[in-house]
Amino acid sequence: MTRKRTLFLVLALLLLVAGAFAGDAGRIRIKVQTANVRRAADLSAPVLTQVSLGTVFDVVEKIGDWYKVTVTAGGVPTVGYLHLSVVEEVAEAAAPAPTAPPAAAPPAAAPPAARPAPAPRAPERAPESGYGPETRAKKLFLAVGYQLGFAKDSSTLDYGETVYQESASYSLAYDIAKGNSIDLALGYFLGPSWGLKVGGSLTSRTVNETTTFSIPHPLWWDTPRTGSGAGSGMSISETDLYLDLFYSFGAGALGLDIYGGPCYVLSTATIISSISFTESAYPYATVTVTPTSGDIKGNAFGFNAGASLSYSFGGGFGIYIDARYLAAKATYSTGGSIPDLSTTLGGFRAGGGLKIAF
Repeated sequence: MTRKRTLFLVLALLLLVAGAFAGDAGRIRIKVQTANVRRAADLSAPVLTQVSLGTVFDVVEKIGDWYKVTVTAGGVPTVGYLHLSVVEEVAEAAAPAPTAPPAAAPPAAAPPAARPAPAPRAPERAPESGYGPETRAKKLFLAVGYQLGFAKDSSTLDYGETVYQESASYSLAYDIAKGNSIDLALGYFLGPSWGLKVGGSLTSRTVNETTTFSIPHPLWWDTPRTGSGAGSGMSISETDLYLDLFYSFGAGALGLDIYGGPCYVLSTATIISSISFTESAYPYATVTVTPTSGDIKGNAFGFNAGASLSYSFGGGFGIYIDARYLAAKATYSTGGSIPDLSTTLGGFRAGGGLKIAF
């Protein structure tokens, strides 16, 4: 065999080997109901799109436990990655044997050995809608809860007036009790782990009031008549409206949200708006003070911040516990001689409720 013929055979063999490896890296088929196609070969990478059971892909490249494929996301072809646990390799049909001359047909070739199936792996965890960075399939969620209030407040208003050419004095002591709240919030994920939440809560707080007084005598100088009395039926109602920016951390079915933002409080206080007194008959030894209450509005801007820990049962349904601090300073003005009442609304609250993703 001449050197030229030998070189020709070597080149032909190299071309055959290169042709064998020039094709794609095989084919795969989706073996689960729904599989995530991610932007990178990493379980923490964002989900690019989702594909259904039985979808077949030509593999561009195999990287460890990941298959690089071409998919269509948002109407645009792009590269994505499928995990080994959600696919199975599709055996390619063997190339037909060349036709032998009729006079001497070669014996039938043995069928190619079946490619061993890949070792079974745990399937990739399906997303739990609405919680954590792995669960963005449903971006909208609704939270309904009940919260216990822990904040109390007190205030004393002192003022006077001239009666019988002397000074009469009054002291109104307010004791504002804790109040529980019903809370409703609607959230939307603007990114893989963050979004906006708008909501409101309704709170009612009872108010205990005590009035002490000193009123001059109509006949005797510097002989005031003193006493005290308690108001009744007083309260403060709040409607808290808030807009929060939140950031979410996820670990399986658990999710942790940290949030904060401005709030606006609409409130109405039923408190004393005026005071009058009546005297007994001569010698005018006793006096009766009668407070009159009224509904006075006091709206205010403030802030709201807190954290929420949730657990998803799947299907977009879960529960959560929540702790937050809301504060706004409100002032209630009677427009008369009684001084304005100022108090801090909101305070520290904690509770829990239901969380539903859509």
